[in-house]
Amino acid sequence: MTTATMPTMPSTALIAVVDDDEDVRISVGALLGSVGLDVALFGSADDLLASSTLSEAACVVSDVQMPGTDGIQLARQLRAEAGPPVILMTAFATASLRQDAELAGVRRFLQKPFAPDDLLGEIEGLLN
Repeated sequence: MTTATMPTMPSTALIAVVDDDEDVRISVGALLGSVGLDVALFGSADDLLASSTLSEAACVVSDVQMPGTDGIQLARQLRAEAGPPVILMTAFATASLRQDAELAGVRRFLQKPFAPDDLLGEIEGLLN
């Protein structure tokens, strides 16, 4: 990503990244950190929900298919509690899953693998 295409992100935004795949979690966290965002990483939705960090999050980026509370359930719960907006990412996008995500209040939906600029653009759109 060149400086000319670098999105403008609020410097104080905390993004919670939730994925049970450690490699994905770390990669997404590194990407977001590289543009100056504060990042908190969680291995499960349940870990995020139990964390005090949730109240500070400007946005949640979550996988869909995870043990315990999945990404759709997480989005439903955050919507019910007036929590931060949710971006879901999945390798298994179907029309039904997209519809479930929309009904759960998911703001953005990304198909894995996705380009880094796609995720950064979605976050920028939510935060600005």
